[in-house]
Amino acid sequence: MRPCLFIATAGPVHVAFGATLEEALKSLKGLAAKERQARVEREARKEGIVRWASSTPQAWPSPPSRRSANATRESKSSTCARAAGCLRKGSCASIAGKHDIDIVGTSAVTFAAMKDAGVIAPYVSPEAAQLRKDMKDPDGCWVSYFGNIQAIICNKNKNRVKTAPGDWRDFLDPKWKREFSIDDTRYEWFYALQKIYGAQEANKLISGFIQNGVHLRRGGTLRAQLVGAGEESCGLGVYLNNVHELLEPGAPVNYSVPEPVLVVPVINMMAKLAPHPYTAILLYDFILTPEAMGHYTRANAMAPARDNLPCESGIHNSDLSFSVCFGFRASDFGF
Repeated sequence: MRPCLFIATAGPVHVAFGATLEEALKSLKGLAAKERQARVEREARKEGIVRWASSTPQAWPSPPSRRSANATRESKSSTCARAAGCLRKGSCASIAGKHDIDIVGTSAVTFAAMKDAGVIAPYVSPEAAQLRKDMKDPDGCWVSYFGNIQAIICNKNKNRVKTAPGDWRDFLDPKWKREFSIDDTRYEWFYALQKIYGAQEANKLISGFIQNGVHLRRGGTLRAQLVGAGEESCGLGVYLNNVHELLEPGAPVNYSVPEPVLVVPVINMMAKLAPHPYTAILLYDFILTPEAMGHYTRANAMAPARDNLPCESGIHNSDLSFSVCFGFRASDFGF
C-alpha cells in the first residue's frame, strides 16, 4: 500500500488565491444545510482543484459522490510520501511560505507535530456529529474516517500452538523466545499499552519482550509478510487489514485481536492556509459520509468511524464492542 498526494480537478484550475479558509468558513456560518452545500459546491467549481496529501492510498469510485461530483470529476494520483513525508512537506512548505496542500491525512503522532508547527486549522464538519466520540478531536483539529485494528499474527506451520495467543503478555513466556517481532516506531501501540496497563507495567512489558529476544522491525506490512512466508513465527501490533490481505490468497497464518481492542484512528486535518478552501471543505465532508466511509470498510478489515456501516467479512460490530479508540493531543506524546 503506497501513500500518495491525491489531486482532484474539475474544469479549469484557478491558480490565483481566492478566499482563505477562515473567510470561507465565515461565509458558511449560519447557513441552512442545503444552502451551505450549494455555496460550497458553487465556490468549489471556481477553484477547480483540491490537494490531499495522505499517507493512506486513496481509491474512490468515479465520480466519488453525487454530492461532490460537480467539484471532483477527474482525479489522478501523483507524488507519494510516507506519513513522515507528509509532515516534512507540510511543515517545510509552510516555513518557506509555499502553501499547496489543502488536507493532510496521516497518523496520530504526525498530528501532534503538525499542530505544534501551526500548519493545521480547526474545522468541524457537519458530518462529524455522526462519528464515534473518540474518532474526532473535540476542537475540530482532526477527524478520523476509519481506524486500524491492532492484531497478533502467527504462522500456523511455525508457532508452538494451533491458535495465535490472545494477550500481548503471552509473549513474555520463554517458549516464544526469539520467535516474534514488534515495530519500535509504532508509537500509538506503545501509548495504548500505557493506557491499558499503566506506564510502569507497559514499560516492564516492553523490557520483557527485549529480554525474550524480540526482533525489532519496522513496517506492519513487511512484518506480516515475513510471518506469512515463515521467516518469523509471530508479529505483534500488526494491522488486521495486513493479516486479511494474507488470508485472502491462503497464506498459512492465524491471528488474534487482544481485548480491549486497540483501534488507531487514521486522521485528516485541514491545512491552515489551504489554497482551495471550498474544495477542501467539500472533500473533507464527503470523506466522512456513510457512502465514502463504507467504500473503505466493506473492502478492508478496518474499523469505521461511524456505526452501522458495511464492514469486511472479518469485522463485526461485536469485534469492536471493547474498542479503545484513543483521542489524542500533542501533549499525549510528550512533543
